[in-house]
Amino acid sequence: MKFREIDGRIKILLLMLCEILLGVILSLISSRISSNLNNLNINVNQTLVMLIILLFIICCVLVLVKYFQKVEHKTSQKDISPEQSAVPVTTKLQSTKKILARKVFVSTSLVLAGFVAAFIVQKILDNPVIPPLPVASPTPISTSIPRVIKVLKFAILPTLDFKTLAEQENWNNFIKDMERTLGISANILPVQSYKEAIEAINNNDAQIAWFGGQSYIEAAKENQIEAFAQTVNNDGSRGYYSYLITNKNQPISQVEALDKNQSDKYIIDAIKKSLIVTFAFNDKNSTSGFLIPNLCVFAKNGIEPETVLSNPPSFLRSHEATALAVADERVDVATNNSEALARLQKSHPQAYQKIEIIWESPIIPSDPIAYRKDLPENIKKNIQDFFYNYQNQTVLNIMGWSGFEQASDATWNIIRDFDDITKKIKSGASNSQLQAEAQRICSP
Repeated sequence: MKFREIDGRIKILLLMLCEILLGVILSLISSRISSNLNNLNINVNQTLVMLIILLFIICCVLVLVKYFQKVEHKTSQKDISPEQSAVPVTTKLQSTKKILARKVFVSTSLVLAGFVAAFIVQKILDNPVIPPLPVASPTPISTSIPRVIKVLKFAILPTLDFKTLAEQENWNNFIKDMERTLGISANILPVQSYKEAIEAINNNDAQIAWFGGQSYIEAAKENQIEAFAQTVNNDGSRGYYSYLITNKNQPISQVEALDKNQSDKYIIDAIKKSLIVTFAFNDKNSTSGFLIPNLCVFAKNGIEPETVLSNPPSFLRSHEATALAVADERVDVATNNSEALARLQKSHPQAYQKIEIIWESPIIPSDPIAYRKDLPENIKKNIQDFFYNYQNQTVLNIMGWSGFEQASDATWNIIRDFDDITKKIKSGASNSQLQAEAQRICSP
């Protein structure tokens, strides 16, 4: 039996089934395209991608209808007898236009109907009816986040040298591991400053964030988030050190190993003797890049940086920036930390060779990983399990970590102590009283 001999209604049914199959295939393709674009931080809705593909298919159908219409017209011309050719031309043209219009309408309707059916089928496939996991009663803190989580956004701080393709690819691999484990789509949300990270998670633009200690306690003041893990270094330590660094060509670097209890006084004396003229911090919300050195070097001695430095200190926003500024001799002394210098040794080995450490802080708790409190409890539990059991050493080694360990908000109370003392100093409290307290906290 030839296709043209099949009943018209059966033809329409067969064409509908073919359109549904084609629509499902194209829907899957559009889903993959939109997912890849979103991973590149290009926000494209899957429905928009499907609409573009749909319009393309409709155009193709119209072209094919026009082509077959021409073929049919030529064929019919050959079969017309001399008697039939007497029919007025206008009548034949009107008949041809009606047939063409009817075919265009039917073909377009089939495409649209097929895609509508395909879209419904795809939605059913994407959202199967699964009994929900038991969830604890929601904490009445915020109702801004939907109870059904489809995409988790992970805010990444600028303490990472995120500019290289290798670092970006490594974080993409980490996110893919998270997606496979949680069964939820996840995206990286790179931020340009600690302030942006704080705003992102408190405004629910991100649901998980990697913080520094100081930026975490600032974010936690809004009572929207909680820390659940901390990073563990390659050597197994759960902390890091704040540094003051200088270029090896600077006169201040030409000293023997300093007593940790006296190195802060050496820095102040060098400033007073004009051995240090230009000074750079990282970011005012940075633990190791501002809070700790400001407290344990300047506040410990009862002075503000602005009063003792001949030039106002600058803020260069990232540890990489302060390190490179010192290596290039654009500033005399700058803040940094042990983790950032370890990364610099890999990413900029020549710059690293030019740097000398001239002051070291007491140990600071390693970086917290925090999520929003109003996430569903089952999602929180799955996130915890993922971080606590993460074992992809290839990814972790590039990050400079061996894994993640369970932690709580109280782990960073020492940072709150630093912060409280700094605020007391700025409010004009007794220097002698605060200096004694700083001596206690800042001792190695």
